[in-house]
Amino acid sequence: MPNISNETLEHLKKIKQTLVEKKCENIQFLDLKDVHSYLSIFVIASVKTETQGRSCAKDIDKYMKPLKLAVKRQNFADLPKDATGWILLDYGEICVHIMTDEMRTYYSLDRLWGDATSISV
Repeated sequence: MPNISNETLEHLKKIKQTLVEKKCENIQFLDLKDVHSYLSIFVIASVKTETQGRSCAKDIDKYMKPLKLAVKRQNFADLPKDATGWILLDYGEICVHIMTDEMRTYYSLDRLWGDATSISV
């Protein structure tokens, strides 16, 4: 397993728990530290609908926001209202990508970051 602090691992476990509870599919955790110096951990999950994605993002943000790790954002309502099929939550070391199947296939982040080390959470 990559060198990840216990604190970060706990955050990843909570994120995974939320994604599983919200019925997300194909959840992946990637350690990108050895691929690019400015990247850390990507969490990528698929959702069936934009509404499901927003619900996941809202619950993850509810857990992460009090930790004050989020890139400055007034509140969750600041996310774009248009349906893009891709929600990015940036918590510094951890970036969560919640994508519809269509967007995930189109952008293929899993393949793009194929050199990353998979993290078992």
